[in-house]
Amino acid sequence: MTNAINSFATQTPSLGGTSSSVPSAKAGGASFSDTFKQYLDEVNQLQQDASAAVQGEVTGKTDNLDGVMVAVQKSDLAFKTLMAIRTKLLDAYDELKNMPI
Repeated sequence: MTNAINSFATQTPSLGGTSSSVPSAKAGGASFSDTFKQYLDEVNQLQQDASAAVQGEVTGKTDNLDGVMVAVQKSDLAFKTLMAIRTKLLDAYDELKNMPI
């Protein structure tokens, strides 16, 4: 699962993911929880950036509607991806929970 998230992050340049910014899942590398927390922090930062961009546009501090729309779309894509990962994790948990011992 960690490899899937690492591969997703490296293939998603709009989320700022590059192979050098994603922790390694090798021995001594970051754990799944560390990697997931890093992604959560990144999604949170994108949402804050989008909110600030919208606030700047509404108050007239900036006149860059294209930049605002890009920031909002990045935030939306990151959040939808996070929800898809959450759904897959819950599905995997349910499957493990229902396995006979």
